[in-house]
Amino acid sequence: MTLIGLALASVVMSGCEAEVEGVPEGAVARVGDVVIEATQVDGVFAQLDAFGQARFRGPHGRRALVDALIEQELLVQEARALGYGDDPRVEWAVLDELASLQRSAMLERRLPRAEVEADTEALRRRYEAERDRFTQPERRALRAVRVDTWDQGERALARLATGALSLEDYVDEISTPEQPRALVRTPLMKRDDAEFPAYHAVLFDPELGVGELLPSPVLSGQIVLIGIVDEIEAATVLPFDDPEVQEQLVTAEYAERVAPLEAELLAELRERFPAGS
Repeated sequence: MTLIGLALASVVMSGCEAEVEGVPEGAVARVGDVVIEATQVDGVFAQLDAFGQARFRGPHGRRALVDALIEQELLVQEARALGYGDDPRVEWAVLDELASLQRSAMLERRLPRAEVEADTEALRRRYEAERDRFTQPERRALRAVRVDTWDQGERALARLATGALSLEDYVDEISTPEQPRALVRTPLMKRDDAEFPAYHAVLFDPELGVGELLPSPVLSGQIVLIGIVDEIEAATVLPFDDPEVQEQLVTAEYAERVAPLEAELLAELRERFPAGS
């Protein structure tokens, strides 16, 4: 039977349950011989992004987080029982993770992330200063047909430019039972000259509007296309209250504020635990 099957975990949540025998005072759970301290839970919470913290906020959320840590510890103990713990790489990974959790918990006590989340004025200033980060670029779609050669495409565009022939008519004209052609619509794309140097520079010409013919053929990989601008989606700026924007703002603001605190913490630790001691 596995350790999970043995259900070794004892849990005590302040205000939710009576204390369980074997769980030390101040701890939140015991899994076998391993005690899960409140500081460990705080450290894990501090490492979560805004969505993760929202998921585990409040008494019920904290209980769910403790349950997740218990399940994690059960898996660790099961792995050790199977001999995986003898691998020095595993031991180092565990120590590294524990150190990371401890560091996050210590920094969280010095600068709670919630404090940064609540500083709307600072986040608003950062948003205005870094507005370009939150701008969704213009996107365009093309209604196009494949032609065999560049010269064929140029000749077709010259005819289409006179207005005597539509793109749909041209597709019918060059289609054969052996080699049928179709008028296709590309998905909306943002400009990427690095990936499509002989394509997007033409498609994203600011002088071109919806319904206008591309002035020259374009290359999509090895395929030659001619076509008409089918749709233009203007560039937009994500609003300040957008959850993704808030997550980026809080993360950046927290990183800036916590940097000197982390330096102080490291200096204190070096003093308390000098190298070689």
